[in-house]
Amino acid sequence: MAGDRADYGGKAPSLEIQFDGTDLYVVFNGVRIAKRGAKGTPQARTWVSLEPGYRVLDRWKPRADRKALISDIMVEYNGVRVQ
Repeated sequence: MAGDRADYGGKAPSLEIQFDGTDLYVVFNGVRIAKRGAKGTPQARTWVSLEPGYRVLDRWKPRADRKALISDIMVEYNGVRVQ
């Protein structure tokens, strides 16, 4: 898998966040690839990979009014950004 759209049949891969009532997941192309670390653990406030090769990172940036930060996520597969 690579970051090139041609690898996805000409359309962008799908990415969504799911909450099952207990845990928060990142779902990439229909597969749960990461889970949010539980509070009180060393993994808290990070994404824990569920599939080999995937890495999910939080990206914080200033809101337009510069009064707060907003977050989005970045997905890498084998070190290559795919989302």
